[in-house]
Amino acid sequence: MALTLPATQQNDRPLLGIGCMLAAGLLFTLLDTCAKLLAQEHSPVQVVWARYVGHMLVLIGYMLWQGLPRARELLHTGSLAGQTLRGLLLFVASCFAYMAFRELPLLQVYVINFSSPLLVTLLAIPLLGERVTLARGAAVLTGFAGVIIAIGPFDWRTQPAILLPFGMTLCFALYQLCTRRFGRADHPLTSLFYAGLAGAIVSSLIVPWFWSPVGVSEIPLFLGVGLLGAVSQLGLILSMRFAPASLVSPFLYLQIVWASLFGYLVFADVPRQETYMGALLIVGAGIFLATRRHTS
Repeated sequence: MALTLPATQQNDRPLLGIGCMLAAGLLFTLLDTCAKLLAQEHSPVQVVWARYVGHMLVLIGYMLWQGLPRARELLHTGSLAGQTLRGLLLFVASCFAYMAFRELPLLQVYVINFSSPLLVTLLAIPLLGERVTLARGAAVLTGFAGVIIAIGPFDWRTQPAILLPFGMTLCFALYQLCTRRFGRADHPLTSLFYAGLAGAIVSSLIVPWFWSPVGVSEIPLFLGVGLLGAVSQLGLILSMRFAPASLVSPFLYLQIVWASLFGYLVFADVPRQETYMGALLIVGAGIFLATRRHTS
């Protein structure tokens, strides 16, 4: 599952930014594939714990490698409460995501989560006081129509798992809004640190009640979840630093290709045609909103 973090302005290197975004999208999908495999036998809370603890170990090592003075500088935030709220929202979104991955195909969860920019656009009106033009409003409606097409007819009473990605999408949209509100003045690594720290602390406190024994063959997967969680986030941050978000963000939608491929090869999932039709509308609306962000 991908995250949107603020960028630091510097000389643009668009090709490198696009390359980092493509790599981040692939790594995110590998992360979620490992999480889906582990969630078949273990509680999603245990998988989330591995993801955040591994994330923090890699990130702390990277920050210390830059030197203690630089590490202390990166720990400074303009709003500790706001960063903590961001981290808690991301943690809850991760729990919803891993519960959804256990029950649903990768691609279906991804397509629903891709609607989060649409929800951000709507929620930014009452929460951040932003204005939405007629064109952007039409894009949001088109995207939500794509969500309805992608999930197809369902009865939540017999298919309650289909509601899990919507919980994930809501929490992730609120997380993005908190990033706009509280993380704008902080360094991207600062935001990444506090988001991971909140998830690591909360999951460590509750994981004993959800723990199940880990087999030797599963240890590489648990280690992979943590490593991929950190490296994919760093790839995303580098992408946003090398090129404008409006340029590189659309390339993250190529996760649809990776999710289709891994879903088929690893889990034998064959997506319905309606899923792709809905995804086309959602991706189109998302790209429109991303590229018009600074012109509307």
